[in-house]
Amino acid sequence: MISVVGYGSLLSEASARETVPDLVNFRLVEVPGYRRIFNKVGIVFFRDYKVSEASLEIASCSTEIAPESAMICSQFEMPEEAFEALYEREHRFRWIEVETIDMRGKTGLGRMCTGLNDRDYKLNKCITDSEYQQRVGQYYRGAIWRDDILPYPEYLVFCLQSADSAGPEAIGNFMDTTFLADGLTSIRQYLMQSPDLIGWRDMPVHYSYKR
Repeated sequence: MISVVGYGSLLSEASARETVPDLVNFRLVEVPGYRRIFNKVGIVFFRDYKVSEASLEIASCSTEIAPESAMICSQFEMPEEAFEALYEREHRFRWIEVETIDMRGKTGLGRMCTGLNDRDYKLNKCITDSEYQQRVGQYYRGAIWRDDILPYPEYLVFCLQSADSAGPEAIGNFMDTTFLADGLTSIRQYLMQSPDLIGWRDMPVHYSYKR
């Protein structure tokens, strides 16, 4: 079994089970030394929802080192063969091993997605130029990792709803340990500046986000 840490949509146990039906031992944990950041272009938004490359609302959520931060995340175990499918789904991330602390103070380790960069992704995750074209280039021609983009609204709503389902401490932590690509604006601040997102708890989201 492989232990996985979820920090966005996988904060919801229901969503995690739709993605990984064979998971076991779903629980909330703290991951010290990291924060969430919406700085990765979501290729799925171009592939499945035909978003314009001119739009800045194209970011999905990643993580990065932040020594003073501590994220509330989910953790669960899954079979190795199921992890292969999850690895493929999250192909543009780098997987790392992080320390986790459960609600009883017990420490452990889990695999978590974190930031990469365009050069390393092309060199180390895509064997050939044609593979990169198949995975990314046919849908999107710019940089994948950017500091000038904003969350794709519907995906942000789903992440917020997932964190909210994990309880008040989890949603509060999500708002305060998650940042825009600029690295300065928290999601709590962003929501205050975004009237279209005020009713996020009741907004519908596409089923495909719950893969």
